[in-house]
Amino acid sequence: MRILTYLIFGSLIVVLASAAFLPLLDVNLLIHEMSVTNEPVDTHFLAIRSATFASLVFFTINFLRNKRPLSAVAPMLAFCNFLVFFGAVLMIKRAQFELLPWVVLCMIAALSVFLHRENKAQNNVIFRDSW
Repeated sequence: MRILTYLIFGSLIVVLASAAFLPLLDVNLLIHEMSVTNEPVDTHFLAIRSATFASLVFFTINFLRNKRPLSAVAPMLAFCNFLVFFGAVLMIKRAQFELLPWVVLCMIAALSVFLHRENKAQNNVIFRDSW
């Protein structure tokens, strides 16, 4: 049963990681159509989709390693970090330098810093009496 779990989650990791990182190479893996295309997709949609798939891959790998998130903030933190990464890379790659999307990305980065501090604080509370 454990081998079947690793096979299913391993194949899921490969598909989702491909769908997350291929847009950086101007290729889109459309899971719902089971096709690969290079048709243009809106940058904001692509960044959110890639961040979502990368977050799923991150937590699936952690699940297979028996590592659970220690706080409820960890999934939001992972998503924000991936969204800042994919948003910045895709906007630079596509030469989109309008002010408003960069302001929104900076706000998400600030939210990520806040969530990181909250995650550290919750981890310290969880492990305060462990020794």
